[in-house]
Amino acid sequence: MTRRPEVVVIGDALLDVTARPATKLRPGADVPAEIRIGPGGQGANLAVRLARRGVEVELVCAVGDDAGGKLLRRELEGEGVGLTAVPADATGTVVILLDERGERTMLSHRVPFAAGAAAAMPDAVAWMVLSGYLLLEPGGSDLAAALGAQPSHRVLVGCTVPDGMTDRWLGAAAMLHPDLLVLNRDEAFALVPGARDLDEVAEVLVARLGTGIIVTDPSGATARLNGLGGSVRVMAGAPAIDTTGAGDAFAATLLAIVLRDQWPPSSGALGAALTAASDAASAVANAVGAQARVEGEPRATVRS
Repeated sequence: MTRRPEVVVIGDALLDVTARPATKLRPGADVPAEIRIGPGGQGANLAVRLARRGVEVELVCAVGDDAGGKLLRRELEGEGVGLTAVPADATGTVVILLDERGERTMLSHRVPFAAGAAAAMPDAVAWMVLSGYLLLEPGGSDLAAALGAQPSHRVLVGCTVPDGMTDRWLGAAAMLHPDLLVLNRDEAFALVPGARDLDEVAEVLVARLGTGIIVTDPSGATARLNGLGGSVRVMAGAPAIDTTGAGDAFAATLLAIVLRDQWPPSSGALGAALTAASDAASAVANAVGAQARVEGEPRATVRS
């Protein structure tokens, strides 16, 4: 018998095609490269990392019946992630070009599914995690409003918001009434153009959304949550190999820790969660693949 999930994640499951060119790209040239194909997508990355930490999780996403969709279904099942699939004509794909520093250029073919996600949601659960990409879609505001009316804790994970869509994204985010917003430094400053520092960014976003906020960067993370402030710094290590999925690993690790305790967390619990989440993100950035298993990560528990 399938148990009720502790967390429902609403976000993409995508096929990642990762290419690391051996030399600089040259128009018209045949450039040698290391190429890998594997599972990805912000929603799936979050769900898999949660499942590996023993959390009962259900993923709501769009998956087709094509070869990519079959691969993703198989991977999610093997990780113990429950799947609620919104029908799609094709499975989304992202081509990720890595440079010598592990920085990414992404060519994305996402399959919009915000309009069908609300109807596909399982019964009310304690925690919901929404990928910020869905707020950019037609129907994103309606989905946010529907989820915001649920008696659940809600986490919004940030994304790159295109120029000209900031107000729309923030308006939809406000309808969600998130308990926590997790985003990286670049995403944060893009939402508050002209901000001088992260303190100003946090002040503006907390006032507009009424949410706690955590901002990550390569050196650690900073939090503003329910009157608490905190930060953590990670030791400088080897240069990143592939930053794909590192932010998702941060958010999943943090959530897996705090959902086992009271909400909002105490100062000590928040600090411990920030440290563990930053360590997880650093480990993932030094592995290839958004869902690469890293040292010390628990094995998934397959559902029965």
